[in-house]
Amino acid sequence: MKRLLLLLLAAALPAAAPAQQRQYIDVGSPDFRPLPLAVPDFRADPGAEADAREMAGVLRRDLALTGLFDLLDPRSFLASPDEGVTAPLIRFSRWADVGAEGLVKAQVRKGAELTADFHLFEVRAGREVLAFASRGPPGSARPQAHRLADEVVRYYTREPGIFRTRIAVFRVLKGGRELVLYDADGGAPEVVWRDQVALLPAWRPDGKAILFTSYRGGRPELWELTLATRQARRLISLGALATGGSYSPDGKRIAFAASVHGNSDVYLCNADGSGVRRLTDDPATDGSPNWSPDGKRIAFVSTRAGHPQIYVMNADGTNQRRLTFEGKYNQTPRWSPRGDLIAFTGRDERKVFDVFTVSPDTGRIQRVTQDQGNTNEEPSWAPNGRLLVFTSDRKGKPNLVVSTVSGDRQTLITSEGVELETPAWGPLP
Repeated sequence: MKRLLLLLLAAALPAAAPAQQRQYIDVGSPDFRPLPLAVPDFRADPGAEADAREMAGVLRRDLALTGLFDLLDPRSFLASPDEGVTAPLIRFSRWADVGAEGLVKAQVRKGAELTADFHLFEVRAGREVLAFASRGPPGSARPQAHRLADEVVRYYTREPGIFRTRIAVFRVLKGGRELVLYDADGGAPEVVWRDQVALLPAWRPDGKAILFTSYRGGRPELWELTLATRQARRLISLGALATGGSYSPDGKRIAFAASVHGNSDVYLCNADGSGVRRLTDDPATDGSPNWSPDGKRIAFVSTRAGHPQIYVMNADGTNQRRLTFEGKYNQTPRWSPRGDLIAFTGRDERKVFDVFTVSPDTGRIQRVTQDQGNTNEEPSWAPNGRLLVFTSDRKGKPNLVVSTVSGDRQTLITSEGVELETPAWGPLP
């Protein structure tokens, strides 16, 4: 089904207090702590009660995923459920008494369109700091809530939110595989492609197409799916296999792995599949290329040291150097949009797969997962570089987990009864 479009009438209100009093969340600060935030049930006009409940629930889940906020338990709230949604009608002392520093309220109406008036308040200052109205067709409660979550994140961090993005992942079925797009919170799954054997989706930077590996031609080849038309075309076929494609940040080039004359190397081509040239030339197996956000370097996996390890090279193939020296099986490097870290899958001495990050400059490794199932793998970054998504078998079949980079907050966002694999977090809309 075509995704609903949300029509927004966004208008940030000027702050009533001096700018220096505005609250910000400095995520990189050693003094960082999640900001206590209250999201009471949204007020609803007759007929809009279900939409109001859905909006508030989606918003709470979104904000909890970020790791930026401490979402207060609605059961602890002291204010009346009938309290208004504008500053003169709010008893801010009641919200301060439960520890809230931020407060989100909304009034939801339903007619020919679903409309909502959203308000964000700083409790200690007793002032409204953000307000906007949104509207959309009936059934658009979820996308409207995602927009609100993005605005709340932007207000407190001065960075774009990621809740209008989507996560592409392959769902493994008995008769084949489905390419499914999920909202960032794991909701609203949408099947966009079906294939017998397919894996490794990679978004084009403009968000309009997805590159993936398909065996429909009898061997692994790179295909590109145009999302607007749901039409796929073979893009790259080379040697015995072509797989693991990754678009450059400007969308003009593709790095991929191919096996020619029995040897797997990293190759580069134009976005239309032309101009193929080899970047690595080693008897070992090289593959899994992934670009740095500035397009100047490529991370890849090589067995040239005897076991799969993460390497980095310039985008023209020069200056190839080994990056990871811990562990004997490191794979699936994914470069952070911030450029400071590369996430990867590593196997430890217990034969358990976990997610790690490594600095491309210092080689310092940090663990993201530990003792959370036997397999945590295939990490992919949110476009703001603040969150990771990966698959985990911690609750049975591998499903999607969203985690902060430190791993201190991890949330299982899907609970499919089948396996999900090789997720890719899409770009900002």
